[in-house]
Amino acid sequence: MSSLSKIFREPLVHFVLIGAAVFGLYALVSGGEPESAREEIVVTEGRMQQLAQVFAKTWQRPPSPEELRGLVDAYVKEEVYYREAIKLGLDQDDTLIRRRMQQKMEFVTEPSDELLRADDTALQAYLDAHKTEFRVEPRFAFEQVFLNPAKTGAAAPVRGEQMLAVLKASERDGVPPDVGDPTLLPAEMPLSPLSGIARNFGEPFAAKLTDLPEKEWAGPIKSPYGLHLVRVTERLDGYDPKLAEVRGAVEQKWRTEKRDEFQAQAYDQLLAEYEVVLPTAEAASPEPESRP
Repeated sequence: MSSLSKIFREPLVHFVLIGAAVFGLYALVSGGEPESAREEIVVTEGRMQQLAQVFAKTWQRPPSPEELRGLVDAYVKEEVYYREAIKLGLDQDDTLIRRRMQQKMEFVTEPSDELLRADDTALQAYLDAHKTEFRVEPRFAFEQVFLNPAKTGAAAPVRGEQMLAVLKASERDGVPPDVGDPTLLPAEMPLSPLSGIARNFGEPFAAKLTDLPEKEWAGPIKSPYGLHLVRVTERLDGYDPKLAEVRGAVEQKWRTEKRDEFQAQAYDQLLAEYEVVLPTAEAASPEPESRP
């Protein structure tokens, strides 16, 4: 008995007993083992409305309660994995993530509609400074008869002169069925801009078209496909339009340039907060390989 009382008088025993009592009291109060603080994932009412709106836009109907719960679960799962990936540093040095962040920053620095609003004075000045961009092209409507240079018989230029004489003699009766060679090119071209004609018949053909007389057969003129006899049926000269005619196009172009200027200025302001260090020329160039 004396030995037991001696043990209880030891300071180390007192420390162990006190520690056990404190631990037991904490477990009793907390209802079990202590837990580390848990992060919160708050799903707001606004977030749920956004999820429901995206669903409705995709499926043309609102989600059912079960579907909405599935959307929330998917959002929570995405948020959990996102946070854990950030903790592990998986967002670092990822090209796709870096570009996405760049896009978000550019969106944040997007100028307001107020800054991108122009009056007629500003638009007229822009139009005057960029006349060639908004000039209305010359337009032509014409008929054409195709001559295939690969066809056997008389040379294509000779056949062209012969058929041109036939066409001029029968202008009022239309194109005789035996004149010309088969082609997928249209026999009649409606009133079209010169650039559109060039895409179909080639630049040399379109350039020569501007020199042809109106309402009479002429040619032959060359294209990448062969030779053509052509009758221009209508011609409208190009001109510089008034602002009222092209206001929409001018405003769109003006807004695009102003937006680019604003974004460039915003980037320059951000860049001014950094010092860019590049490798020296010696460090950037690889050393020549040593040869034995």
